[in-house]
Amino acid sequence: MTLSRRFLLARTIGGFCFAAAQRIDCVAAQTGAQPAHDAVRVDLFRGLANVFSQGMDTLADRLNRRGFSARVHSTNGWRSTVRQIADRYSRGERDIVVLIGHSLGANATIQAAEELNQHNIPIALIVTFDATQPRPVPRNVLSVVNFYQNNGFGRRLSPGPGFHGELSNINLTADRHLSHTTIDAAPRLHGQVIQQIANIVSQRSR
Repeated sequence: MTLSRRFLLARTIGGFCFAAAQRIDCVAAQTGAQPAHDAVRVDLFRGLANVFSQGMDTLADRLNRRGFSARVHSTNGWRSTVRQIADRYSRGERDIVVLIGHSLGANATIQAAEELNQHNIPIALIVTFDATQPRPVPRNVLSVVNFYQNNGFGRRLSPGPGFHGELSNINLTADRHLSHTTIDAAPRLHGQVIQQIANIVSQRSR
């Protein structure tokens, strides 16, 4: 069952995995209700010192060229992002929220999700690239994809209390063309992320 199909069902059990040659560990669980607004908001977070993670800029450019609304922030930019999302939500602008991050920016996506959970705001999708010290995924997240390597930096993600979404830890350690500093820029991973977001929009427009 695709991510987009899950937005049409109030309660569904599904297994969410990317087709890849690498080992994929998936935790399939129950989802929540679909968001009420058609807009897709994509926020991407860079890693250390706001100078690394240039793959986040490349991915944002690709998303914007396809008509999505994507913006890139520093690691610490997650707080202002949360305020913006919560403000729009309070005005009835119920965006489909997508959070993407690399390294420390990947950690920031979980921190943002925790704060949004306090406002009862659902997150459609979180994508992390080599999260370094991620907190458990909160219950307001419907789906999480974690691309990581056992390289001294990357870590698996784990579900937090009350989490009923789908969590996919995709182990890319065997891919020697990737490292902690390049995993965020891999075109094939970008393509998979873009397709998942496009599926959401396609299904909602029918």
